[in-house]
Amino acid sequence: MKRAGAFLSGPLGAVVLVVVLMSIAMMIAGTSPADGFRALILGSLGGRSQLGETLVATTALLFPSLGVAFAFRAGLFNIGAEGQLLVGGMLAGAAGAAFVMPPFAAIVMMLALGAVGGGLWGAIAGWMKAKLHASEIISTLMLNFVALYVTLYLVSGPLKGPAATGAETAWLPTSYWLPTLISHTRLSIALLLAVAIAVALQFLFARTVFGYDLRAAGEAPEAARRNGVNLPRLTWLALAISGAIAGIGGATIVTGELHRFNTQLSPGYGFIAIAVALVGDLDPIKVCFASFLFGILEAGGLAMQASAQVPKDAIHVIEGLIILVLAARRYVAQRSERVAEAAASV
Repeated sequence: MKRAGAFLSGPLGAVVLVVVLMSIAMMIAGTSPADGFRALILGSLGGRSQLGETLVATTALLFPSLGVAFAFRAGLFNIGAEGQLLVGGMLAGAAGAAFVMPPFAAIVMMLALGAVGGGLWGAIAGWMKAKLHASEIISTLMLNFVALYVTLYLVSGPLKGPAATGAETAWLPTSYWLPTLISHTRLSIALLLAVAIAVALQFLFARTVFGYDLRAAGEAPEAARRNGVNLPRLTWLALAISGAIAGIGGATIVTGELHRFNTQLSPGYGFIAIAVALVGDLDPIKVCFASFLFGILEAGGLAMQASAQVPKDAIHVIEGLIILVLAARRYVAQRSERVAEAAASV
């Protein structure tokens, strides 16, 4: 029984959960799970273009997922990756459309501004948590709506491109576009940047004092405080870094996929990232594999709808259920650990 519980609570158990939930959703929709999964695999991995789109979705999910995982490791629930991604993308798109400079410098500038935008947006919630003791769950969630409407106002007015027909910035010069990894696809070198960030975070958590302080603050905040960790400072810094990683993701979507900014750049990547981070057990390397799994779901969802008559919205319902189940699992596990620690200290 214990082994079964450990399996279901781990990343592989989360994958099994995804398969089970998808099978149930397909049966409810009146579709054979075998036909549905066949369409999913062919639509996401069946050729170069399909694989390219899957890796594009993987990349778009990986940045906010790493940001969410970073905050979660510090014991902070960052529900604001969607807004942080939007703000980062907006700054990158607006600057890229406005400034003329050498291509490499322009790309670096846009990625840096993406990090600054997302980082500042995360730091707002971090400051509210550290200074005002405001719930970061509520503040990051509400800041998503602020980000959406602020960016929509800006690209509908002051930052709107001169020739734009909708609410968006001007197109970036082609020399500012990120190089592609697979020819005739939209996949850019942003994937390599995301993986490099994951490796850096893995090193940070395992080999640095800052990483140890983050993990200590998340797992045993009172013990960390007694050992000299400045929890308020760590709180706003962790949310700022978390937001910066998500903001870079917004910048890479602008420079690598859309080549301009509009508020439709994310179909909810920041929210799906919560499920991805939990499936990856908050481990940066595992989050890479979890992002690929969800990339398959995102890219193959349209094929499932076309070939197997499975509504694409069913995929989002499944992702929402995964968030609820895994968040509850993590809360119960942490509560059990605290109860055990309290009992041992008596």
